[in-house]
Amino acid sequence: MIPDDVFVHKTVEGDVEAFNELVNRHHTKIYGLAYRMLGNTEDAKDATQETFLEAYKSIKTFRFQSQFGTWLYTVARNTCNQYIRKAKSRNRMLDAYTEETAARGMTEEREIPERTAIKAEQREVVQAAIDRLPPKQREVVTLYYMQNLKYKEIAEILDCSLGTVASRLNKAIQNLKPKLEKYYF
Repeated sequence: MIPDDVFVHKTVEGDVEAFNELVNRHHTKIYGLAYRMLGNTEDAKDATQETFLEAYKSIKTFRFQSQFGTWLYTVARNTCNQYIRKAKSRNRMLDAYTEETAARGMTEEREIPERTAIKAEQREVVQAAIDRLPPKQREVVTLYYMQNLKYKEIAEILDCSLGTVASRLNKAIQNLKPKLEKYYF
């Protein structure tokens, strides 16, 4: 597989198709991040599109000191934070989580209805608990558990130290424990 850096260089040289390849490679992850941060399909789609527009406009600023995907996550995070500041409403997060789960074509359809209902309730409780976390803790939980990023990648995206990532994640877990111990702890 050709590394992203090759496509970044080609994009800087004016090759639009190279940027389209970067979009194809990273669209799902960026949309997933936007969806988790914004909580609904429409805002996530818009933020994803804005992320790629902003990335295209500023790709010349990419310095190859990190992976392109990490840089792109930072652009997406900043875009989503702008949405959050503008909207100041996170009411639809739970509905969005339910939509996403259904859209992924869960295999739960074959399970007995009681088990399906219990799992749905657990997802709702988890998402509601995550929604109540302070924004910085919510970001780290989203990037670590839902986007499966490593501490180092999260530190680069959030422009903070590994210790700060670990601390925020630890505080988030401590905040989530009382709300979720019935289900998980």
